[in-house]
Amino acid sequence: MTEEAISYNKYEIQSLLNIDHATEFRLERIFRVYKQVGGEHFYYNILKKIQFPEITAKSTYTKYYTKPGDMWSLISYAHYGRTDLWWLIAMLNNISNTFIPPPPGTYLKIPVPGYVRSVVDSIKAQI
Repeated sequence: MTEEAISYNKYEIQSLLNIDHATEFRLERIFRVYKQVGGEHFYYNILKKIQFPEITAKSTYTKYYTKPGDMWSLISYAHYGRTDLWWLIAMLNNISNTFIPPPPGTYLKIPVPGYVRSVVDSIKAQI
């Protein structure tokens, strides 16, 4: 029988993992973090708990077709100048397996930088 996981809020995990206040878009600062009793690793499950807003207004996204060699973190860096927003791009495009890079030619809607705050605020309101 698997034991219940321990749930940590963003303030507890910030202290445990020494996350500074400047990294507001880190997953650990947005989502609840869990750890199995006696386990070594922290985890979070964003797919079953969060409803991501649909991106329909053309002013909120740019069209992007992936190129050979594109990886999620590189796509994030190319559009935001930072590698840690890859999860937002994948989730908003209904891509659940981010262990595999997107095949060349995959069409993605990339939220414009000014819209990212709105999406993250919407997510935080659900938690």
